[in-house]
Amino acid sequence: MNIKTTRAAAVGAMALALTLSGCAAGSVDGSASTAAASGSAGLTKVNYGMFPSNTVAALQVAIDKGYFEKQGIDLKLVVGAGSSAAQLPALATGELDFMLASPVTALTAATQGLDVRIVDGVTQNDPKIVEDSTAVVVGASSGIKSARDLEGKKVSVNALGSVGEIGIREAVAKDGGDPKKVTFVQLSFPEVAAQIEAGQIDAGMAGSPFMQQVVAKGGRVVSDFIHDTGLGENELVTISSGKVVDGNADLVKRFHTAMKEALPFLTANNDLIRAAMPAALGTDPAAAAKAQLSLYNADVSKETIQLFADLLVKYGIVSTKPDVDKVIWKP
Repeated sequence: MNIKTTRAAAVGAMALALTLSGCAAGSVDGSASTAAASGSAGLTKVNYGMFPSNTVAALQVAIDKGYFEKQGIDLKLVVGAGSSAAQLPALATGELDFMLASPVTALTAATQGLDVRIVDGVTQNDPKIVEDSTAVVVGASSGIKSARDLEGKKVSVNALGSVGEIGIREAVAKDGGDPKKVTFVQLSFPEVAAQIEAGQIDAGMAGSPFMQQVVAKGGRVVSDFIHDTGLGENELVTISSGKVVDGNADLVKRFHTAMKEALPFLTANNDLIRAAMPAALGTDPAAAAKAQLSLYNADVSKETIQLFADLLVKYGIVSTKPDVDKVIWKP
Protein backbone atom coordinates (compact mmCIF):
# COMPACT_ATOMS: atom_id res chain seq x y z
CA MET A 1 0.00 0.00 0.00
CA ASN A 2 1.47 3.31 -1.07
CA ILE A 3 -0.02 5.96 1.21
CA LYS A 4 0.59 9.51 0.02
CA THR A 5 1.75 11.76 2.83
CA THR A 6 2.68 15.10 1.31
CA ARG A 7 0.43 17.92 0.19
CA ALA A 8 3.03 18.81 -2.44
CA ALA A 9 2.34 15.50 -4.13
CA ALA A 10 -1.38 16.16 -4.07
CA VAL A 11 -1.09 19.70 -5.39
CA GLY A 12 1.33 18.53 -8.05
CA ALA A 13 -1.05 15.79 -9.08
CA MET A 14 -3.91 18.28 -9.38
CA ALA A 15 -1.78 20.65 -11.43
CA LEU A 16 -0.79 17.80 -13.74
CA ALA A 17 -4.40 16.68 -13.98
CA LEU A 18 -5.51 20.09 -15.08
CA THR A 19 -3.12 20.08 -18.03
CA LEU A 20 -3.80 16.59 -19.29
CA SER A 21 -5.54 16.18 -22.60
CA GLY A 22 -7.39 13.03 -21.62
CA CYS A 23 -8.52 10.84 -18.77
CA ALA A 24 -9.67 7.25 -18.47
CA ALA A 25 -12.83 6.67 -16.47
CA GLY A 26 -15.15 3.84 -15.58
CA SER A 27 -18.92 3.99 -15.41
CA VAL A 28 -21.70 2.30 -13.53
CA ASP A 29 -22.63 0.29 -16.63
CA GLY A 30 -19.02 -0.39 -17.59
CA SER A 31 -19.28 1.23 -21.03
CA ALA A 32 -16.88 3.77 -22.48
CA SER A 33 -17.27 7.43 -21.60
CA THR A 34 -18.51 9.78 -24.30
CA ALA A 35 -18.77 13.55 -24.48
CA ALA A 36 -22.15 15.28 -24.33
CA ALA A 37 -23.98 14.89 -27.62
CA SER A 38 -27.44 14.40 -29.05
CA GLY A 39 -28.70 10.93 -28.25
CA SER A 40 -31.59 8.71 -29.21
CA ALA A 41 -35.13 10.03 -28.89
CA GLY A 42 -33.78 13.56 -28.95
CA LEU A 43 -32.13 13.31 -25.52
CA THR A 44 -28.84 15.08 -24.81
CA LYS A 45 -26.20 12.65 -23.60
CA VAL A 46 -24.54 14.01 -20.46
CA ASN A 47 -21.69 12.47 -18.46
CA TYR A 48 -21.63 13.05 -14.70
CA GLY A 49 -18.43 12.19 -12.85
CA MET A 50 -18.58 10.72 -9.35
CA PHE A 51 -16.47 9.03 -6.70
CA PRO A 52 -17.76 6.01 -4.73
CA SER A 53 -20.41 7.17 -2.25
CA ASN A 54 -24.10 6.70 -1.53
CA THR A 55 -24.81 9.57 -3.92
CA VAL A 56 -24.07 7.23 -6.84
CA ALA A 57 -27.06 5.14 -5.82
CA ALA A 58 -29.14 8.26 -5.15
CA LEU A 59 -28.61 9.72 -8.62
CA GLN A 60 -29.22 6.32 -10.20
CA VAL A 61 -32.63 6.35 -8.53
CA ALA A 62 -33.25 9.86 -9.92
CA ILE A 63 -32.33 8.61 -13.40
CA ASP A 64 -34.59 5.57 -13.07
CA LYS A 65 -37.48 7.78 -11.95
CA GLY A 66 -37.16 9.87 -15.12
CA TYR A 67 -36.20 13.24 -13.64
CA PHE A 68 -33.42 13.83 -16.17
CA GLU A 69 -35.26 12.34 -19.13
CA LYS A 70 -38.09 14.77 -18.39
CA GLN A 71 -35.59 17.58 -19.06
CA GLY A 72 -34.31 15.96 -22.26
CA ILE A 73 -31.15 14.57 -20.66
CA ASP A 74 -29.71 11.06 -20.95
CA LEU A 75 -27.52 11.13 -17.83
CA LYS A 76 -24.68 8.63 -17.44
CA LEU A 77 -22.86 8.25 -14.12
CA VAL A 78 -19.10 7.87 -14.59
CA VAL A 79 -17.59 6.53 -11.38
CA GLY A 80 -13.86 6.89 -10.73
CA ALA A 81 -11.72 5.94 -7.75
CA GLY A 82 -10.56 8.19 -4.95
CA SER A 83 -11.57 11.85 -4.76
CA SER A 84 -13.31 14.29 -7.06
CA ALA A 85 -10.02 16.02 -7.87
CA ALA A 86 -8.95 12.88 -9.75
CA GLN A 87 -11.70 13.49 -12.30
CA LEU A 88 -10.86 17.14 -13.00
CA PRO A 89 -8.88 16.25 -16.16
CA ALA A 90 -12.01 14.72 -17.69
CA LEU A 91 -14.00 17.83 -16.84
CA ALA A 92 -11.31 20.04 -18.35
CA THR A 93 -11.23 18.06 -21.60
CA GLY A 94 -14.99 17.76 -21.95
CA GLU A 95 -15.22 14.02 -21.31
CA LEU A 96 -17.34 14.96 -18.31
CA ASP A 97 -20.00 17.65 -18.46
CA PHE A 98 -20.66 17.81 -14.72
CA MET A 99 -19.18 16.13 -11.67
CA LEU A 100 -19.85 15.59 -7.99
CA ALA A 101 -17.29 17.35 -5.82
CA SER A 102 -16.55 19.05 -2.57
CA PRO A 103 -16.64 22.85 -2.90
CA VAL A 104 -12.91 22.64 -2.14
CA THR A 105 -12.28 21.13 -5.58
CA ALA A 106 -13.86 24.05 -7.41
CA LEU A 107 -12.36 26.71 -5.15
CA THR A 108 -8.83 25.28 -5.33
CA ALA A 109 -9.05 24.94 -9.11
CA ALA A 110 -10.18 28.58 -9.36
CA THR A 111 -7.04 29.75 -7.55
CA GLN A 112 -5.00 27.92 -10.18
CA GLY A 113 -6.64 29.87 -13.00
CA LEU A 114 -9.25 27.31 -14.01
CA ASP A 115 -12.77 28.38 -14.88
CA VAL A 116 -14.75 25.91 -12.75
CA ARG A 117 -18.25 26.70 -11.50
CA ILE A 118 -20.46 25.35 -8.73
CA VAL A 119 -23.79 24.67 -10.45
CA ASP A 120 -25.91 22.97 -7.76
CA GLY A 121 -25.85 21.79 -4.22
CA VAL A 122 -26.23 18.02 -3.85
CA THR A 123 -25.80 16.75 -0.29
CA GLN A 124 -26.25 18.39 3.09
CA ASN A 125 -25.11 17.08 6.44
CA ASP A 126 -28.02 15.99 8.62
CA PRO A 127 -27.25 17.51 12.04
CA LYS A 128 -29.35 14.83 13.75
CA ILE A 129 -27.30 11.91 12.36
CA VAL A 130 -23.57 11.36 12.80
CA GLU A 131 -23.12 8.58 10.22
CA ASP A 132 -24.95 10.20 7.30
CA SER A 133 -21.97 11.63 5.43
CA THR A 134 -18.23 11.78 6.12
CA ALA A 135 -16.70 11.63 9.58
CA VAL A 136 -13.54 10.50 11.36
CA VAL A 137 -13.59 6.90 12.56
CA VAL A 138 -11.26 4.84 14.75
CA GLY A 139 -10.90 1.16 15.57
CA ALA A 140 -12.31 -0.64 18.59
CA SER A 141 -9.07 -0.50 20.61
CA SER A 142 -8.30 3.17 19.93
CA GLY A 143 -7.94 5.60 22.81
CA ILE A 144 -9.03 8.52 20.64
CA LYS A 145 -12.27 9.96 22.00
CA SER A 146 -12.71 13.32 20.24
CA ALA A 147 -11.22 15.63 17.63
CA ARG A 148 -8.72 17.03 20.14
CA ASP A 149 -7.19 13.57 20.56
CA LEU A 150 -6.21 13.53 16.86
CA GLU A 151 -3.32 15.82 17.75
CA GLY A 152 -0.09 13.90 17.11
CA LYS A 153 -1.90 11.14 15.22
CA LYS A 154 -1.86 9.88 11.63
CA VAL A 155 -5.25 10.49 10.00
CA SER A 156 -6.33 9.53 6.50
CA VAL A 157 -8.35 11.72 4.15
CA ASN A 158 -9.50 10.85 0.65
CA ALA A 159 -7.44 13.70 -0.81
CA LEU A 160 -4.75 15.89 0.69
CA GLY A 161 -5.72 19.55 0.75
CA SER A 162 -9.38 18.57 0.65
CA VAL A 163 -12.43 19.23 2.82
CA GLY A 164 -11.16 16.41 5.01
CA GLU A 165 -7.92 18.19 5.79
CA ILE A 166 -9.35 21.67 6.38
CA GLY A 167 -12.42 20.36 8.18
CA ILE A 168 -10.54 18.03 10.52
CA ARG A 169 -7.92 20.68 11.30
CA GLU A 170 -10.68 23.16 12.15
CA ALA A 171 -12.51 20.56 14.27
CA VAL A 172 -9.29 19.84 16.20
CA ALA A 173 -8.77 23.57 16.77
CA LYS A 174 -12.36 24.08 17.93
CA ASP A 175 -11.94 21.16 20.35
CA GLY A 176 -8.84 22.71 21.91
CA GLY A 177 -6.16 20.77 20.06
CA ASP A 178 -3.28 21.87 17.84
CA PRO A 179 -4.30 21.32 14.19
CA LYS A 180 -0.67 21.65 13.05
CA LYS A 181 0.22 18.46 14.89
CA VAL A 182 -2.09 16.20 12.87
CA THR A 183 -0.36 14.15 10.14
CA PHE A 184 -2.54 13.51 7.10
CA VAL A 185 -2.17 10.67 4.62
CA GLN A 186 -4.25 9.93 1.54
CA LEU A 187 -6.54 6.89 1.33
CA SER A 188 -9.76 6.24 -0.53
CA PHE A 189 -12.82 5.52 1.62
CA PRO A 190 -12.96 1.79 0.74
CA GLU A 191 -9.40 1.36 2.12
CA VAL A 192 -9.96 2.94 5.54
CA ALA A 193 -11.34 -0.04 7.47
CA ALA A 194 -8.46 -2.34 6.46
CA GLN A 195 -5.79 0.26 7.16
CA ILE A 196 -7.18 1.00 10.63
CA GLU A 197 -7.27 -2.72 11.39
CA ALA A 198 -3.69 -3.10 10.14
CA GLY A 199 -2.50 -0.23 12.33
CA GLN A 200 -1.28 1.83 9.38
CA ILE A 201 -3.36 4.82 10.46
CA ASP A 202 -4.73 5.97 13.81
CA ALA A 203 -7.98 7.32 12.39
CA GLY A 204 -9.57 7.79 9.01
CA MET A 205 -12.08 9.94 7.19
CA ALA A 206 -14.78 7.74 5.73
CA GLY A 207 -18.21 8.13 4.25
CA SER A 208 -21.24 5.88 4.30
CA PRO A 209 -21.32 2.94 3.70
CA PHE A 210 -17.59 2.61 4.41
CA MET A 211 -17.63 4.09 7.90
CA GLN A 212 -20.18 1.42 8.83
CA GLN A 213 -17.55 -1.21 8.04
CA VAL A 214 -15.42 0.22 10.85
CA VAL A 215 -18.35 0.62 13.25
CA ALA A 216 -19.47 -2.97 12.58
CA LYS A 217 -16.12 -4.20 13.91
CA GLY A 218 -16.47 -2.27 17.15
CA GLY A 219 -15.05 1.04 15.94
CA ARG A 220 -16.71 4.41 16.37
CA VAL A 221 -17.04 7.92 15.03
CA VAL A 222 -14.90 10.41 16.97
CA SER A 223 -15.49 13.57 14.95
CA ASP A 224 -18.49 14.67 12.91
CA PHE A 225 -16.23 17.38 11.54
CA ILE A 226 -18.46 18.52 8.67
CA HIS A 227 -21.25 19.41 11.08
CA ASP A 228 -18.96 20.67 13.86
CA THR A 229 -17.23 23.19 11.60
CA GLY A 230 -20.33 24.56 9.87
CA LEU A 231 -19.53 23.12 6.43
CA GLY A 232 -22.54 20.84 6.21
CA GLU A 233 -24.99 22.95 4.23
CA ASN A 234 -23.07 22.29 1.01
CA GLU A 235 -21.01 19.21 1.74
CA LEU A 236 -21.07 18.05 -1.87
CA VAL A 237 -21.96 20.06 -4.96
CA THR A 238 -22.18 19.68 -8.71
CA ILE A 239 -19.45 21.49 -10.62
CA SER A 240 -18.92 22.13 -14.32
CA SER A 241 -16.49 23.95 -16.56
CA GLY A 242 -16.91 27.54 -17.64
CA LYS A 243 -17.00 26.24 -21.20
CA VAL A 244 -20.14 24.22 -20.52
CA VAL A 245 -21.79 26.87 -18.34
CA ASP A 246 -21.21 29.71 -20.79
CA GLY A 247 -21.44 27.72 -24.01
CA ASN A 248 -24.44 25.54 -23.26
CA ALA A 249 -26.62 27.58 -20.94
CA ASP A 250 -29.77 25.71 -21.93
CA LEU A 251 -28.28 22.36 -20.89
CA VAL A 252 -27.13 23.77 -17.54
CA LYS A 253 -30.61 25.16 -16.84
CA ARG A 254 -32.26 21.85 -17.75
CA PHE A 255 -29.82 19.95 -15.55
CA HIS A 256 -30.45 22.39 -12.70
CA THR A 257 -34.20 21.93 -13.05
CA ALA A 258 -33.85 18.16 -12.93
CA MET A 259 -31.76 18.36 -9.75
CA LYS A 260 -34.17 20.81 -8.11
CA GLU A 261 -37.00 18.34 -8.69
CA ALA A 262 -35.11 15.10 -7.98
CA LEU A 263 -33.24 15.91 -4.78
CA PRO A 264 -36.29 16.51 -2.53
CA PHE A 265 -37.70 13.21 -3.81
CA LEU A 266 -34.47 11.46 -2.82
CA THR A 267 -34.54 12.94 0.68
CA ALA A 268 -38.10 11.69 1.10
CA ASN A 269 -37.39 8.22 -0.33
CA ASN A 270 -34.21 6.95 1.31
CA ASP A 271 -35.35 3.33 1.07
CA LEU A 272 -35.11 3.48 -2.73
CA ILE A 273 -31.50 4.63 -2.42
CA ARG A 274 -30.66 1.85 0.02
CA ALA A 275 -32.22 -0.68 -2.35
CA ALA A 276 -30.05 0.65 -5.21
CA MET A 277 -26.77 0.55 -3.29
CA PRO A 278 -25.85 -3.13 -3.87
CA ALA A 279 -26.04 -2.77 -7.67
CA ALA A 280 -24.59 0.75 -7.82
CA LEU A 281 -21.78 0.32 -5.27
CA GLY A 282 -21.46 -3.39 -4.54
CA THR A 283 -22.64 -2.76 -0.97
CA ASP A 284 -23.70 -5.78 1.07
CA PRO A 285 -27.52 -5.71 1.09
CA ALA A 286 -27.66 -6.01 4.88
CA ALA A 287 -25.29 -3.07 5.30
CA ALA A 288 -27.16 -1.05 2.68
CA ALA A 289 -30.42 -1.54 4.55
CA LYS A 290 -28.89 0.13 7.63
CA ALA A 291 -27.10 2.97 5.82
CA GLN A 292 -27.64 6.49 7.14
CA LEU A 293 -28.02 8.95 4.27
CA SER A 294 -27.41 12.65 3.83
CA LEU A 295 -30.05 15.20 3.02
CA TYR A 296 -30.29 16.18 -0.66
CA ASN A 297 -30.75 19.82 -1.65
CA ALA A 298 -29.86 21.72 -4.83
CA ASP A 299 -29.51 25.12 -3.13
CA VAL A 300 -26.06 26.70 -2.86
CA SER A 301 -25.25 28.76 0.24
CA LYS A 302 -22.80 31.55 -0.52
CA GLU A 303 -22.00 31.83 3.19
CA THR A 304 -21.02 28.15 3.38
CA ILE A 305 -18.91 28.32 0.22
CA GLN A 306 -17.21 31.42 1.63
CA LEU A 307 -16.37 29.47 4.80
CA PHE A 308 -14.74 26.77 2.68
CA ALA A 309 -12.69 29.48 0.95
CA ASP A 310 -11.65 31.05 4.25
CA LEU A 311 -10.49 27.72 5.69
CA LEU A 312 -8.48 26.92 2.56
CA VAL A 313 -6.49 30.09 3.17
CA LYS A 314 -6.34 29.65 6.96
CA TYR A 315 -4.72 26.22 6.68
CA GLY A 316 -2.38 27.06 3.82
CA ILE A 317 -3.98 24.94 1.12
CA VAL A 318 -4.12 27.99 -1.17
CA SER A 319 -2.27 31.29 -0.93
CA THR A 320 -4.92 33.39 -2.69
CA LYS A 321 -8.48 33.54 -1.42
CA PRO A 322 -10.89 32.25 -4.08
CA ASP A 323 -13.46 34.66 -5.51
CA VAL A 324 -16.65 32.93 -4.41
CA ASP A 325 -18.91 35.16 -6.54
CA LYS A 326 -17.10 34.04 -9.69
CA VAL A 327 -17.21 30.37 -8.77
CA ILE A 328 -20.94 30.10 -8.00
CA TRP A 329 -23.17 29.85 -11.08
CA LYS A 330 -26.31 31.96 -10.93
CA PRO A 331 -29.43 30.65 -12.72
